[in-house]
Amino acid sequence: MMISLLPAVASAQTNVEELQTRIEELQAQIDKLAAEAEQRRNQVVENPEPPQQQSGTQIEIGGFMKLDTMFSDYSDGSSATAGIGEDFLVPSTIPVGGEGGDGKFDAHAKSSRLFIKTHTPVAGGQINTHLEIDAMASSQGDERISNSYAQRLRHAYVDWQIDASRSLLAGQTWSTFFNVGALPEGLDFVGPVGTIFERQPQLRYTQKIGSGSIQLAAENPSTTLYNGSENPYDDGGTPDIVLRYNNSAGDFSYSVASMSRELAYDNGTDTESVRGHAISVSGKYQFGRDDIRFMLSSGNALGRYMGLNSYRAGIIEADGDIELIDQTGGFIALRHFWNDQWRSNLVLSASKADNPGSVSDTTPSAYRSLHANLLYSPVPKLTLGGEYIFASKEVENSGGSLVDDEGDLQRLQFSVKYVF
Repeated sequence: MMISLLPAVASAQTNVEELQTRIEELQAQIDKLAAEAEQRRNQVVENPEPPQQQSGTQIEIGGFMKLDTMFSDYSDGSSATAGIGEDFLVPSTIPVGGEGGDGKFDAHAKSSRLFIKTHTPVAGGQINTHLEIDAMASSQGDERISNSYAQRLRHAYVDWQIDASRSLLAGQTWSTFFNVGALPEGLDFVGPVGTIFERQPQLRYTQKIGSGSIQLAAENPSTTLYNGSENPYDDGGTPDIVLRYNNSAGDFSYSVASMSRELAYDNGTDTESVRGHAISVSGKYQFGRDDIRFMLSSGNALGRYMGLNSYRAGIIEADGDIELIDQTGGFIALRHFWNDQWRSNLVLSASKADNPGSVSDTTPSAYRSLHANLLYSPVPKLTLGGEYIFASKEVENSGGSLVDDEGDLQRLQFSVKYVF
């Protein structure tokens, strides 16, 4: 019996030896593959391949639909001196020296807005574009039948994000002198009389520095002067130069902007130009959901930049020289959330001009405004609200030719707005 088992035992030993040999071969192959993988990982670390750029352009379409209804009462007239003042607060159109009229009602959807944005990855950064239109300040259309109004250009620019710290913008958008983030939330199209508010063509370079950024821009010039034959003059030989610094500290964000620009005119007989300067400091302090926003601007070149051209930048004197006018304006605003759906804003604002004695009695010398609103958002992106606006305009009247030198506007505005 023992003799018959020997061949089977010998065969089993042979199979075990072959299995052991096969396992050793597999282990050797595994060790080789692991070594090759480790070598490839080391090569990637030492000589990383450049990241693959995403291709294609993303397109974003958005805007909002808005209905504005307004009840207005003027102390010195039955309506604003220019039709645009009926659509939103334009301080210079507040009448002075007339007789008060009955309250006036007006409604429009002109501020409804549409934009198209694109975002295209490029080597090291991204190229963004922005095209935006609305129908505010349209001279085409009336209220007789169809309320048809022409679309107008708001923004049209390309913004090249060169890398994580640099960008170059070219086109029409908000002036670099204007910190849009500090503008209070309101139903009126612009808001406080003392705010900087300007959009224009420009070339702007932005460079991050530490936790902040610095911006340098060359922007389209335009000159508004009293006693001129044109308004505005387009005779400037150099762009408006703006230098701005942005930064934040905790819950406080701020911006400091300085501007230097040429004020010039050429009426065919006389040619004159001077250089003026201005500075604007603005910001926002966030505490919880609430915030305080502010802006203070001063200089002798503000002119059209402040309060929708509330004042002109200077006056053409009898000898043809330009005398620039020192001006100051600003606002402070509080936004408070009552709960997730209700919020309010209170905005106080004022501006003034140190006019020379040679200006006419009807030249504006000061503006003031108060905005108080209650806004309700029952669902995301939908806002219904009401706003009370009080604004006043004061003129020089140094010669005493006017019976009254101040007029005011009281307005109740109700709006419905949906952002898409």
